[in-house]
Amino acid sequence: MKLRRVPSITARGHERERGQVLVIVALSLVVLVAMVGIVIDGGFAWGKQRITQNAADAASEAGAVVLAQRLAGVVPTKTDADVLAAVDGVFTDNGTGKEGAYYVDITGQLLDSAGGPAADAAGAAQVGAGNIPTNAAGVQAVGTQTFETFLARVIGINQFTAIAPATAVAGYLSQICSAASGCDVIPVTIPTTVLGCDGSNNPAPVFPATEWPVTLEPVVVPLCKNGPGNVGWLDWTPTAGGTSELIASIQNPNNPAIDLPSWQYITATGNVNSKGVEDAINDNYAGKVVQIPQFDLTCDTQPSGPLAIDCPAANVGGKGSNQWYHLPQFAAFELCSSTIPECMSNSYGKAFSQGAYINGSNPICDTGNGATSCLVGRFVSFITKGTVGPGTGASQGTNLIGVQLIK
Repeated sequence: MKLRRVPSITARGHERERGQVLVIVALSLVVLVAMVGIVIDGGFAWGKQRITQNAADAASEAGAVVLAQRLAGVVPTKTDADVLAAVDGVFTDNGTGKEGAYYVDITGQLLDSAGGPAADAAGAAQVGAGNIPTNAAGVQAVGTQTFETFLARVIGINQFTAIAPATAVAGYLSQICSAASGCDVIPVTIPTTVLGCDGSNNPAPVFPATEWPVTLEPVVVPLCKNGPGNVGWLDWTPTAGGTSELIASIQNPNNPAIDLPSWQYITATGNVNSKGVEDAINDNYAGKVVQIPQFDLTCDTQPSGPLAIDCPAANVGGKGSNQWYHLPQFAAFELCSSTIPECMSNSYGKAFSQGAYINGSNPICDTGNGATSCLVGRFVSFITKGTVGPGTGASQGTNLIGVQLIK
């Protein structure tokens, strides 16, 4: 008779423990893979979310730019189809889907087709529906991307979807100064970089090129003799009006709508040594913020497009009249007056009681660069995006239209 060995209770316990360990290890591996998947897929998803958000931001801004052009009176008048094309074009270029696009008011509130407030997207006026509602001042664009996961499949997650909304609005710029402050575009353009004179009152840009700064103290912007890179007096509507026309444009700004960037044709430039011009600036804008176009290039023939590179290399530069000026931005410039303490006491050691010194020879303008005429004031801000609308006259509201991403 053979005896059969029966496993002891202790041995059976060890076998059960080994089985439990295997289960725990297997579960731990699943959890570990899931955790790694969360890190890898989570990081990838974050990147996709950022891409989607950037696309939505750009799409809403593109739609708002069209509304800015509509507000500025661009001809032909911009329509809902133009807004749709701008929004869809950005989403397409960024490889991002469009969840939706809707019209909003200046505060970002969704609007219904009649221009009233909409409770949600379901009742909001859609871009592309054929109509721009009354009070529409911006666009809410919602981007979306669906993408496959990597390791998250282990826990049954096969794909993620990124959704990102963004809202941009267009309207008359008000953050630079109030309507009562008389923000207007005056017909003079200065370089984007600091300008000097060569001691004989000829224009001599500062090297290395340095952009004008935003400062609390006033800066002197010299008006040198006629030459490349010099300040230019702008003739928005070329006629035989001469100085009298320039004075009228200062007193009642009549600039056309200007996209940024763009090329503008100027027929009359240079230092207009006129007491009438000086008085028009000081009488209307002393101590106030004005908008001044800034240029970075001139061209003696019509450029083929809005960019600086659209001027043929052989035609860059030039002086005098009949020039094209490339305007990439505007400066908000506060002209000096005796009421501004920094204008009366500053590091120049001079008292600038007015913002324009144009008529005759003004030693106060010579800060070591030979200038005899100048504008004096503070650069408050620089506007590089938006559309400049028609002038409204000195004491009216600002005529700069800007686009702002608000959420």
